[in-house]
Amino acid sequence: MELRLKKLILYRLIITTVTLLMGLFFQLEGISAFWGPYAFFYFLIFLVYGTTVIFALLIRKRKARDLTFLIYSQTTADALIITGIIYITAGSASVFTPLYILAILEAGVLLERKGGLMAASVCSIYYALLLGLEHYWVIPSLTPRLPYHNVVLLYTLFVYILAFYLSGYLTGYLAEEVRKSGKELTKSREDFSRLEAFNRDVIQSMQSGLLTVDRKGQISFLNKAGEKILDIRTSQIKDRPITDLFLDLNQDFQEGLRSRMETAFQRHDGEEIKLGLSISSLKDHRGNKVGQIITFQDLTLIKEMEESMRRSEKLATIGQLAAGIAHEIRNPLASISGAIQLLKEEKEEGESSQRLMEIILAESGRLNRLITDFLLYAQPPKLNKKKVDVGALVDNTLEVFSRSPQWTKGIKLTKIMEPNITISADPQQLEQVLWNLFINAVDAMEGKGVLEVKVHKDGKGQAVTLMVADTGKGISPKDINNIFDPFFTTKEGGSGLGLSIVHKIVEIHGGDIAVESRPDRGTTFILTFPTS
Repeated sequence: MELRLKKLILYRLIITTVTLLMGLFFQLEGISAFWGPYAFFYFLIFLVYGTTVIFALLIRKRKARDLTFLIYSQTTADALIITGIIYITAGSASVFTPLYILAILEAGVLLERKGGLMAASVCSIYYALLLGLEHYWVIPSLTPRLPYHNVVLLYTLFVYILAFYLSGYLTGYLAEEVRKSGKELTKSREDFSRLEAFNRDVIQSMQSGLLTVDRKGQISFLNKAGEKILDIRTSQIKDRPITDLFLDLNQDFQEGLRSRMETAFQRHDGEEIKLGLSISSLKDHRGNKVGQIITFQDLTLIKEMEESMRRSEKLATIGQLAAGIAHEIRNPLASISGAIQLLKEEKEEGESSQRLMEIILAESGRLNRLITDFLLYAQPPKLNKKKVDVGALVDNTLEVFSRSPQWTKGIKLTKIMEPNITISADPQQLEQVLWNLFINAVDAMEGKGVLEVKVHKDGKGQAVTLMVADTGKGISPKDINNIFDPFFTTKEGGSGLGLSIVHKIVEIHGGDIAVESRPDRGTTFILTFPTS
């Protein structure tokens, strides 16, 4: 209300100024609009200016509940000043009588119907008193007396009073409707803003990526989860074709003939992730299709888990088969080896025979080691879990390995191990895991490089991470998914069981193993075990 009151004070000043200019114009042109002295007219005009200034100052000091009284006071004063102007400008014949309407409009706009009717009543009383007092010579008339009949006087008074009340009522009614409409509009805007904010928060809080495409197939929106999954910003892809983002997006999926598909996506950092995409139509409030909505999730971890399960099932099947084969082969090999040893001790039949027997013995030993590894993989020894200090176990294994034939002087060793980290494990099997990983690392570096071993707990202290890294030739992308498969090897003369055994032992300990490798940048094996 205070703001509207200030605006109306401004309008009041404008109207008063216009009235002043009209008086000056009449005076300069010699038009007979005033029957009294012009000085009295100007006094009334400047009285309006003065009261306006006073009301403006009071508005600044008064509280909201006092504004109604100020408006009534201002309206009453305005009506009184207008009555004075009418009195000196021909009274009942004055051209300024419609100024009453302005005072009524002022009250009606500010105080609605109640204020409008009150102002109409005040103006009616003032105007009736003026006409009555002037007609019956109670006050001196400043104009020549006109031969008014009582009926004419009453008719004039009735017309003006009716106009006053109609103006007050209509102005107040319109002001009330405007106020109600304003409140409803404000409430609608607030509801819309809240709904818009809620929808925005829901979309931005989703864990899945959400992307919208317009009718032209151009990207129009990507939520925060989508930016995080794809490692990209909306500004980088906005208004670009969807096929620029997902290269293998087929036509059936784009046209909505298929609602789901899976695709590979390569992020800016070079990492390739697996995405599951779902598509649906984007429609406006009329139900017309205006684009498409594509939601997507990062399935990389799920795919890795599925692959791990398939690998475990495959390894279990092969393990059962391997156990049977190993038992069938090992006994004949022992007999062959024993017979050849007796033959060698009994007599020598020449250099070629001696060489042949040495080869047979060597191959028998290699075959025996292969079978031994096979049995270790197929039927690992029963777990004999103890509380194992991981750091001490790593130190002991490295000390023994550094004296083995596989170790070379060109290899530099780096150890970063947190102290007093223990897990519940079989120390012999864990030592076997480390030994196999060290052999692979040394072979990959071909006699020169850095072997790095790290042991630490995760941030919550619920798991222990053992990392073995080398700076060797790395593993090619096409081979990295097969390195834990039995008999898969890229080394000449390798059995292909070393990493399969490592995987098996880590698995039966309730741990997890992952590998990170790039060609010519080395390989890192990350083993995770639950804390003891």
